[in-house]
Amino acid sequence: MTVLLHYHAIALRKGLHMIESGARVDYPDHMPTEAEFLKNKGANIYARLTSKIYKIVRALLFGKLSNDILNEMKISESIVESKIVLIPVLAMGIFFEGVSCFLYSRGLDDIEKTKLIERGRLTLAKVRSLAKHSFWNWQNKVLLLEAMEMHAMGNLDEAGPFYISSIQSARSHKFIQDEAIASEMAGEYLFELGRHSEAYTLYKHSVKCFDEWGANAVSSRVEEDIQSKFGVNISHLEATNIDIICGVSLNIESNQKRSYEG
Repeated sequence: MTVLLHYHAIALRKGLHMIESGARVDYPDHMPTEAEFLKNKGANIYARLTSKIYKIVRALLFGKLSNDILNEMKISESIVESKIVLIPVLAMGIFFEGVSCFLYSRGLDDIEKTKLIERGRLTLAKVRSLAKHSFWNWQNKVLLLEAMEMHAMGNLDEAGPFYISSIQSARSHKFIQDEAIASEMAGEYLFELGRHSEAYTLYKHSVKCFDEWGANAVSSRVEEDIQSKFGVNISHLEATNIDIICGVSLNIESNQKRSYEG
């Protein structure tokens, strides 16, 4: 598991090419590449599932999600079929599977979209269950999944407060990586609504959070997305304070209550 985490950290810091090329840059001489490790028959079910989780996380964070990846990385289904103990990395895999399903569903036709939304809802139900046992760790994740479900369903007015509440919860509970992801997803939402100044602020906040987390390659990818969306000249965008965005007309407690009802 430590070996897989090492590869994952390298990818987030320096880019996917660092592990996809098969080169041994930054690898200790005795350490196999990720592919070599997984070919080893001794790699147990936890290692294989962890590898799948890291792959779907990297696909999400580097904008590489695809039907093939989502079909291969059925984390929740694999955990149930394997009847294994839900260790923390597997629980996080369920969350990232949900985020990926809701996000990718938005560009699909009705049939495929419905399938992915339903799959996302199943992960949301599991994450809600985890939140009942550890509210501190899972509150922001429930809120983000709920926002993304509403967004995928076209309920845009309802989605907004949940996106922002997820950012606030992640900030309050010191999950800088979750704050980064929620900020980018909220930026996508606001950009879709044509609220470009607010979207720009959230994208830039996402970059800041990814950098603080140490995921420099991911922050660079977000910067490239910002330039693609807004161009080089951003003088027309009014600077908006992230705290203002996160504090306007939102009632976090009412959102939290809805998140855990039922």
